[in-house]
Amino acid sequence: MGSENAIREAIIIAGGLGTRARIMTGDAIPKALLPLDGVPIILRQIRVLAREGVQHVRVLGGHLGGQLEPALGPEAEKLGITIDVFVETSPLGTAGCLTTLETIAGDVLIVYGDMLFDIDLSALARHRQQFPAALTIIAHPNDHPRTSDLVVQKNGYLQRLLPRKTPRDADWRNLVPAGLYVASEQFFETLLPGQPADMIHDVVPGLLERSIPVAIYDTPEYMKDIGSPSRHAAAAEDLRQERVHAVHLSVRRPAVFFDCDGVLNEDVGGHGVVHPDQVKLIGRAGEAVRLAREAGFLAVAVTNRPQLAKGLLDESGLDHVLGRLEAELAEDGGVLDRIYFCPHHPEKGFANEVPALKIDCACRKPGDLMIRQAMAELPIEKTKSIIIGDSLRDIGAGRKAGIWAHGVRTGYGLRDEKSYPAGQTEIPCADLVFDTVYDAVRFQCSYQDIGQALFSAIDKRLSNAAGPFLVSICGRSRSGKSTFAHAVQRMLSEAGRRVVRLELDRWILPLEHRRPDMNAEERNRVEFYPEIVRMLRQSGQVEAPGYDAASRGQHTGTTTYDARDAEVILLDGIFAGHASIREDVDMAAFVEASQQTLLNRFHNFYAWKGLTPADAEGLWASRIQEEWPRIDLQRTSADIVINLEEAIL
Repeated sequence: MGSENAIREAIIIAGGLGTRARIMTGDAIPKALLPLDGVPIILRQIRVLAREGVQHVRVLGGHLGGQLEPALGPEAEKLGITIDVFVETSPLGTAGCLTTLETIAGDVLIVYGDMLFDIDLSALARHRQQFPAALTIIAHPNDHPRTSDLVVQKNGYLQRLLPRKTPRDADWRNLVPAGLYVASEQFFETLLPGQPADMIHDVVPGLLERSIPVAIYDTPEYMKDIGSPSRHAAAAEDLRQERVHAVHLSVRRPAVFFDCDGVLNEDVGGHGVVHPDQVKLIGRAGEAVRLAREAGFLAVAVTNRPQLAKGLLDESGLDHVLGRLEAELAEDGGVLDRIYFCPHHPEKGFANEVPALKIDCACRKPGDLMIRQAMAELPIEKTKSIIIGDSLRDIGAGRKAGIWAHGVRTGYGLRDEKSYPAGQTEIPCADLVFDTVYDAVRFQCSYQDIGQALFSAIDKRLSNAAGPFLVSICGRSRSGKSTFAHAVQRMLSEAGRRVVRLELDRWILPLEHRRPDMNAEERNRVEFYPEIVRMLRQSGQVEAPGYDAASRGQHTGTTTYDARDAEVILLDGIFAGHASIREDVDMAAFVEASQQTLLNRFHNFYAWKGLTPADAEGLWASRIQEEWPRIDLQRTSADIVINLEEAIL
């Protein structure tokens, strides 16, 4: 895009009586001069505008507006831009005041004076080219959609406006006007000079009635109204924590991709959710999304919605279903930046199906098109991004997209192997499996703390290593070995190290092949370990048999670990530091947790496997008596002992 299309003009609407802000201003200064972390809000706005290429700013003042010009003059000179201040003699509203200005040429950014924002105007200008309109509403999801104005869009254009004070009989998608607009000359020509008018209640509805195009620009960037004391305090804290520019489109950041049914909301079975009332959140799902965003991650949902293809739901109905999900999540502070959905389904034969949607596609998971689309539209840092899913389809989509894939034991609980699409090369395996989405997000937010000690120890030794550096990570069942190993794997990978994590659990003998008198080492087939290590050292490759943790049976197919190019090989298993291989590995870590923590984790794990509490209790007793003493022998020869009492498994 050429510079002629850039946004060079801006209008700041700084009028009004500032009633909400009076407790902060004392009615001694206009609300636009209200300090935010020591700097008047309007100066923060102007500095962002100047940085983004705006050359001329017109400020429309109102109550106490005479203070604006002397306050803004030095800033204009310092920034090298032109600032003109106009003070209205009588309030004309958020749109009527615009008629007091002289003719506007080209696109102009309109900003409410009580907004803290930091957005990429070059990206906004490109959007204006792609979606030409008299007015573009800059919108975003927020944490209170049920009490906010909402915009309903289709294919990038406004279809309906839902003012917050108008009763609603359904939830709609969480997309809220942010208080920023881009207007063309055509827009200004529609305004009636001298008449009071509100942008949301008067002007935008009038444009819709006259079929004048209004575009929607949905952005995850920072935009917050600071007019009330609570919101002012929250914005000041965001500035202190450097959260404002951190979400600018120029800043790449990791994403957490969430599946919906079975992860965020309960899986209802049958044909899935077809009515908003079927949307019931899984425990702490809203907190999980909130936690992800507070940690700086983009929160993106990717969901198969075959109900559209089957004719069980139309687009409006899906809007209400997803709107309910977004509204319920927002009740706990969980705001999804985007939701991508696949409307297709390959199988025909449904009574009211939509033929155009009955196709094979690349977006239906385990296809990864939805993830790739998100990566094209959002500033996502791929290497640190994850997908959280309850289905093997979710794990497969993550694998194809090249991101980490975490499973949860809710919903399908990764037990849908039989329905995995035929023709796929192999059934995918999750990097880790957690009880709930909240646990998975907690790990995503803390894995660097979890893995730091061993990561640092490995990093110090690597420069002197000849060949691949083998590290054993062992410990009692449910102590957190795999969680710990994966955390270290990710940290090494992010540091540019070539690393392979080999899961020795894949060699566990399936339940149907075990004898009652077998000990723990025999069940785990420790006799194979020396050969595994020898093959890794010599050829760099080893083929693992399949073991399905959920059923404790034989997993279809095998897995080949290719460590020929690896700098670090992590051996992960309860006997990974076994005496039979201890001298052949370079470093060993023993992971431990308290007996009560292990018991809690054990019961959760075996409930997922389908054992009754009584059966699990019997198994637990046998583990303490027969398995633990053998495992604990490895602790004495470990180079490092890690306690993961607080880790999420």
